[in-house]
Amino acid sequence: MGEATTTTAEDEIRRLRAELAQSRAISARALARATRLAQLVTALGKVTEVDDVLECAVCDVAELFDADIAIVLTPAGDGSDGLRLAAQWGLAARHLPPGTVETPVAARPLTATRPVTAAPVGEVPAPEWLAASGLSHLAYGLLTVRGEHLGHLLLARTDERPFDDADTQELIAVVSRISLAIDNGRLYRRTQDQLHRLQRLNTVTAGLAGMVDVITAARNIVDTMIEHVPVTGAAVYLTDTYGEELAAGGGADWPRILGDDLPGLPAGALSQPLGTQEPRAGRLLLTGVPADGTDARSFLDHLVDVGGLVLEKALLFQRIRMQAETDVLTGMPNRAYFMETLAASLSRCRQDGSDVAVLFIDMDGFKAVNDTYGHDAGDQLLIIAAQRLSETAGLHGIAARLGGDEFVIACTDTTAAEAEMLAAHIQEAVDAPYRLRLSTGEVEVTAGCSIGLGLAADYGYDASVLLSTADASMYTAKQRRRAARRASAVGGLVRAVPPGAGLGQDDDLG
Repeated sequence: MGEATTTTAEDEIRRLRAELAQSRAISARALARATRLAQLVTALGKVTEVDDVLECAVCDVAELFDADIAIVLTPAGDGSDGLRLAAQWGLAARHLPPGTVETPVAARPLTATRPVTAAPVGEVPAPEWLAASGLSHLAYGLLTVRGEHLGHLLLARTDERPFDDADTQELIAVVSRISLAIDNGRLYRRTQDQLHRLQRLNTVTAGLAGMVDVITAARNIVDTMIEHVPVTGAAVYLTDTYGEELAAGGGADWPRILGDDLPGLPAGALSQPLGTQEPRAGRLLLTGVPADGTDARSFLDHLVDVGGLVLEKALLFQRIRMQAETDVLTGMPNRAYFMETLAASLSRCRQDGSDVAVLFIDMDGFKAVNDTYGHDAGDQLLIIAAQRLSETAGLHGIAARLGGDEFVIACTDTTAAEAEMLAAHIQEAVDAPYRLRLSTGEVEVTAGCSIGLGLAADYGYDASVLLSTADASMYTAKQRRRAARRASAVGGLVRAVPPGAGLGQDDDLG
C-alpha cells in the first residue's frame, strides 16, 4: 500500500513537471514570437517607402512564422482586377508569375473582419504558378485599411507543420501592422510628392515672376507647361482690340486656333483664360492635359493661375513703359526714349565707324493754326504731321516728338547725302496741305517746317551735342526761311558744319 502511494505521487510529480516544462516551452515560444513581432513592428516603423515596407515584411514575416515562402500581392494599378507580385522571399525565379495574376481563390472570401485563412494545400488550393513549389500548407492574409484593399500576404510551408490557431491569431496582428505601414508609406509619399510639387511650383513661380517682357512671359508659360506638367502642346494668345493674337506656341501638337473658334480645337484640348481682370490678358490652349483629379492636373491649375498673374504684370509693365516712353498725343516715341535710343545707336556706330544723322524738325505754321482755329485743330495738325514723319522716316530711322511742335528723326548707318535726301522728302511731306475737322466743318491749311541736320561724323558721338547741333541748324534754317519768305523743301535745310571747315558755322544747302 505504501509503495503504491509512493508510485502515484511520483507519477503526479512527473506529470506536473512535464506540464510545467511544456508550459515554459509554450511561454518561451510565445515570448520569442512576441519579441520577433515587436522587432517586425520596429523594423516596419523605420522604413517609409511602400516598396521598402513590403521587402522588409516578407523577410521578417517568413522568419517569424518559419515559412519557406512569403509573397505580397498588390493591385496592378492598371484599372484591372489583376494583382502584381510586389515582394517575395524564398521563391525561385523560375516560379515567379509572368505579369499580373488573379486573386487566389482562397483569398477572395477574406474581409476586414475575417482577414486570415490557413489550411493544408488540399483544402486551400495554391495558385497555379506556385503548384511546382511542393507546398504543404498555406496561409493568406488580407491587407486592408479603412475598407481599402491594399493586397494579400501569402505564407507557405513545404513540410507537414500546419499553421495553427496561434499562428492565425498572430498573422491577424501582422497583416494589420503591415497594412498600417503601407498606409503610412503612402501618406509619406503623398506628403513628399506634395512638398516636391510645392517646391517645383515655387521654383517655377520665381522663374516666371521675373518676366517683364510680354512675349518672353508668354514663351516661358508655354515652356513651363510642356516641361513641368507636362502637356503635349501649349499656346498663349493675347487679347487685343481686334480679338486674340498668337504670342507663343510649342510642343508636338500645339493648338493653332485664333479668335473664338473653340469648336476647331483638337479633341481633348483645354482652353483656360489667363488673368483675373476683365478683359482677360489672354487665353492658354493646351493639348495632352492630365486627367481631372490627378496631382498633375492640380499642378497645371496652379500654373495657369500663376501664368495669368505673370502675364498681367508683364502687360502692366508694358503699358507703364509705353506711357513713359510714348508721346500721349501723337503716339510717337517721346524725348526720353529718343535720347536713350540715340545714345545706344551712337555707341554702336562709334565702334564700327559708321555715321549717325539727326534731323530736327520744327513746324513753322503750327502757332498760326492753333491761334486761328483752336487747340483741337492744333492737335490734329500735330497728329497728322507725326504720321507723315513716321511714314517718311520708315525703316531709315526713328522719329520722335520732343514737345510742342518740335520733332526729331535719327538715322543710323547713313551718309550726309542720304540724310539730305531724307530731309527733302520730309520737307515735301510736311509742307503738303492738311485737312482739319472743326465743329463748323472741314478746313484746309498749310504749315510747313524748318529742318536742321547734325552728323556724328562732324560733331562727335555724343547724343546731347548732336541734338543741340541739329537744333541750332534748324533755328538758322527757320530764320532764313522767314527772311526769304519761301517754303521750298530744299531751301529749308541747313546742315551743321564743324568749326574750322572754312564754310562758316552754317551752310545753306538750297
